[in-house]
Parts: sequence; structure tokens; C-alpha cells
Amino acid sequence: MPVPSARKWSHEAIVARASARPERMQKLKVAANSGQNPGFEYLQECWNDDPALQIVIKKLLAKFPQWGIAIVDGVLVDWNE
Repeated sequence: MPVPSARKWSHEAIVARASARPERMQKLKVAANSGQNPGFEYLQECWNDDPALQIVIKKLLAKFPQWGIAIVDGVLVDWNE
């Protein structure tokens, strides 16, 4: 498992993630209810930036395998590319 960078876990980075989390959660909830893929880039950004959202994303990918996105060794992979 890679060692997280100090910058990612700085106070400023944690505060920024906490501020962005409600908006990101809302977009992920809309995706869960509608079945519309929010996009690989968006999911990857959330996955890499906010560990708290990884659980939500795991559930989304399990619910919508037709999106063609999987988790391989802790990394999101787009099978369509």
C-alpha cells in the first residue's frame, strides 16, 4: 500500500475535502438514484481525493456494473478504455 503524501493529509487538504464532500455526495446520490454514470474522471477524482467517498463509490460500482468501471488493487479502472 502506498504511503500517503504529507500534503494530502495536511490540515488544509482535510478541510478542503470536508468542504467539497457534501456536493460530491449529492452528485453520487443522484447517480445512485438515476443510474446515470457521473463519469469515470469524476469518480476517479473523488476516489483519489476523499477516502470517505470510496465506500459510496464501491456501492455504486456494485450496483451499476454496466458502467464498465471496476476497482483493481485499490485503483479505479475503466474497462471501456
